[in-house]
Amino acid sequence: MGRKEGGSLFHQMINAPGVMELAYRKGKHGEPLPVSITTRKSYQQFLHHAAEYFKARGIRRIADIGLEQVQEYEKALEAEGKTPSTIHSYLAPLCKAVGISMDEISKPIRHGADFTRSGGKYTSDGGRPAEFNAMVGIRENELRHLYGNDILERNGYLYVVIRKGKGGKYQEQRVLPQYAEQVRKFFDGSDKKFFLRSEFSNKFDYHGQRRALAKEAMAYYADRLAKEPGYRKQLYEEIKTYWKRCNPKNRDKLEPMTYFNKLYVLRGKNRKLAEEQGKPVVLDRLVLRAVSVFHLAHWRDDVTIQSYYFDRGYDSAH
Repeated sequence: MGRKEGGSLFHQMINAPGVMELAYRKGKHGEPLPVSITTRKSYQQFLHHAAEYFKARGIRRIADIGLEQVQEYEKALEAEGKTPSTIHSYLAPLCKAVGISMDEISKPIRHGADFTRSGGKYTSDGGRPAEFNAMVGIRENELRHLYGNDILERNGYLYVVIRKGKGGKYQEQRVLPQYAEQVRKFFDGSDKKFFLRSEFSNKFDYHGQRRALAKEAMAYYADRLAKEPGYRKQLYEEIKTYWKRCNPKNRDKLEPMTYFNKLYVLRGKNRKLAEEQGKPVVLDRLVLRAVSVFHLAHWRDDVTIQSYYFDRGYDSAH
């Protein structure tokens, strides 16, 4: 099946065989099932961004986009200040559209020592605390008060224990599975301070790492929900259990599952900013709540959007 050459460049991309395949996932028995509306919206946003980029450079046909052009686009995404995980998300549907493997594209690999704030103000490498925090995403004050035994494992997940988080609240910071083994190596089981005061740098944006990790967490939960039919119910139950244990003041106020089946639609200034940054304006409420509860510990979806969803523009230390 050949590429569709008619229509705008965006529509050529959307109708490319590889992209059309992304609209489906394999079911339990291998049958094709449609992906979520949120996932489809994401692909459209990413491809629209790519189409506008290439059109501005005089490219109108998908057949004229090869390895060299995609690599130049990747460099442009880096220049825009997008994180490595965001760059990967933007490239994935484009590579499907033009028939190029992601492995052929040179792109940054996320690592704590490589982290710099998108605005470019902070240039220090942040020391050992930054190496750790790139995989955990907690507040600087919480980093300064960690001990060697502030770690626990529960139901297959690794958690970093925050004895006194914002407002003096106890929290358990969930570690994404891909970082669990590396994070575990930092703990020695002692009751001694985790980091020395001298290891911190006042020229590094540790809170910026929190924003970056929140975005990775959003991608993690969205991906699992898209690929695993039974994960939606499981994730809700995980949130419910954690909610009752760590949010006693509101232990009986978690919304029912039906609430999270309704899409979260950005409006007003948030919608405009999302469109400017090429981000989806329709999100999964369950993804937002999982990130809010497990990784940000503020329990509020609106704060997740305002302070952690966008690439820049919000710096409140929630």
